[in-house]
Amino acid sequence: MVDHVRGSSTATRREFSLFLPVGFLKMPLAEIDESRFRTLAAELATLFGLGADTEIDQGLAEATVMLATTAAAAEAGGSSYTAAGFFRSPEDPNLPIMALVNCFCLESDHTSTNVAIAGLDEVHRSTASGPVEIVELPVGPAVVAQSVTPGSISVGEDTVKIAEHAITAWIPGTKVILGLAVTSNNTEDWAHVVDLAHGIFGTFEWADAST
Repeated sequence: MVDHVRGSSTATRREFSLFLPVGFLKMPLAEIDESRFRTLAAELATLFGLGADTEIDQGLAEATVMLATTAAAAEAGGSSYTAAGFFRSPEDPNLPIMALVNCFCLESDHTSTNVAIAGLDEVHRSTASGPVEIVELPVGPAVVAQSVTPGSISVGEDTVKIAEHAITAWIPGTKVILGLAVTSNNTEDWAHVVDLAHGIFGTFEWADAST
């Protein structure tokens, strides 16, 4: 699947593209009305193999609301693009995996790519709660940082502890730095999600070759 995505910052706009594997669904960033809700529900049903004309029952409605809420939170956090992917664990086919892709476009006045990489590497090595490395992508060098954030969710009267894992490629462009993040709450299969993320990072391209 090819997804052409537009990233933005306050004063300038950068276009880029990337490839996402089958299993990902683009999320709406604007508030959705009833028509868009039904469209999103149909897309989700199709992704789950239920058929686009599947009746929206409580389970499908709740899943659609969850995705719409997740997309709204991502937009509020600065994401210019959000996609949700659904997979089965390679270790246990009965264990589902959900991964999110978000793109963040930030203005930067770095004088060169090397300067940007050095600054990103220094910042993330001092703040990340996971491995940090400089990698060479087809588009150029990037700083890839992993982190884990503990949290919890309420399930009835119980509280379940979760951990949100994230791996982000910070990619310098002209007057901009793009953060391409893949996140998941699936700790057991995080290594597989990391492999998936690296595959996505390798497909990133700036639309303007001069960027």
